[in-house]
Amino acid sequence: MITYKQLSLEDKPLIESYLCQDFFYLSDVSFGNLYIWHTSRNISFCIVAGFLVIRTQYPQGKPFYFYPIGTGDKTQCVLALIEDSKARGERLEFRSLEARSVQELTLHFPDLFTFTPNRDRSDYVYSIKELIELSGRKYHKKKNHLNQFLQTYPDYSYTSIDPSNAPRVLQTWEEWYALNQEGASEGLKNENLGIINALKNYHVLGLKGGFISVGGVIVAFSFGEAINQEMAVIHIEKANPQYHGAYQIINQQLLAHEFSEYLYANREEDLGIEGLRRAKMSYNPVFLVEKFEAVCLQ
Repeated sequence: MITYKQLSLEDKPLIESYLCQDFFYLSDVSFGNLYIWHTSRNISFCIVAGFLVIRTQYPQGKPFYFYPIGTGDKTQCVLALIEDSKARGERLEFRSLEARSVQELTLHFPDLFTFTPNRDRSDYVYSIKELIELSGRKYHKKKNHLNQFLQTYPDYSYTSIDPSNAPRVLQTWEEWYALNQEGASEGLKNENLGIINALKNYHVLGLKGGFISVGGVIVAFSFGEAINQEMAVIHIEKANPQYHGAYQIINQQLLAHEFSEYLYANREEDLGIEGLRRAKMSYNPVFLVEKFEAVCLQ
């Protein structure tokens, strides 16, 4: 059977050497995303037939795979995964497939996979230029919130996160989380661990982010990373709700200071949470990255 290695920080150069050979719009397979969530589920990887294969398993869940990553014909890699899954007594299951990957599987393995779209996992993609400018009627409410913040806190400042101030951001986050720790869902607990891991290893991960201060107090922070020549993915955005417009100002300022040279901002999925879906739709995505799940019938 294929031997998989548990994901660790030291694997970043190897994994990114394969990621840069391929092209993605989806947020799932960036190293930053994998590392942020590696404590909430088992994430491992190996090289199969010259391609990077990432294997994921939630507690008490069945293992699944991301589509092979690299350049060239992936047929032999998929065949190897099919045979390995049989040897394990499992059915090969891919998740977070982009449409082009569905087309490849359909072409090379006709009638061998069933495909199911997963709307809850679709990534929301926005125009960075539009989110910086917030011009026009469709951004009227967002611009009002932003202006309210600017009028109330004209002395605000934006600071890029770096190794010297990441501990201060982490301390702020830990104070915020402590206020809501009781009764936190499993998802929020996992996110908390992810934020801690990301800020503790911020420089090594190569993340780009910043925070908003008012009177020397951090009121919002956010960070992400570039995933291709066109797109940045925003992994985390947090704000103190007592400061009206804090989410709008960190959203705008992060993009203006850290990612203005990119076309698109991928703000990840809504997980089927109604309130989160409304919030993400309210920012007027230019498109969604549709994701599919595939199960091998053999």
